[in-house]
Amino acid sequence: MLALADTSFLYAAVDRNDLNHKKASGFLKDNEKLTYVIPFSTLLQTSNLIGRMISGQAEMVFMENIIKNFNIEMHEHGDIERAFQILEHYRGLEIDEIDLYEALFVSICERLGSNNILTFRKEIYKKLMPSGFKNFNFLI
Repeated sequence: MLALADTSFLYAAVDRNDLNHKKASGFLKDNEKLTYVIPFSTLLQTSNLIGRMISGQAEMVFMENIIKNFNIEMHEHGDIERAFQILEHYRGLEIDEIDLYEALFVSICERLGSNNILTFRKEIYKKLMPSGFKNFNFLI
């Protein structure tokens, strides 16, 4: 089963002071057989956040673990086109808290055919309906 991880989940897994650290790190330990996927934009955002909020060393350890244990999904041109459509749709509904990051995350979920996500930002993803699914399946 594919599980797509967002920044809120990945950051919590790294930062021992994060309120969700035990949940995130425990989930990873208990679910080693899942196929974890990280969109490239998520990798960039999370790496930058870890480097700024924790340390450069923590960022390097994070990258090393990602390379060893996760699949990094690069964006395709179609993902960006779809993300724009998603943004247009939700902005038309006056749902402004959805930005390019979330729209790209959704477009990659759609392309990979998976609604299984790891996030602590459920309030955002509950508003989004990925094409081909009724809603997201929150694994944590």
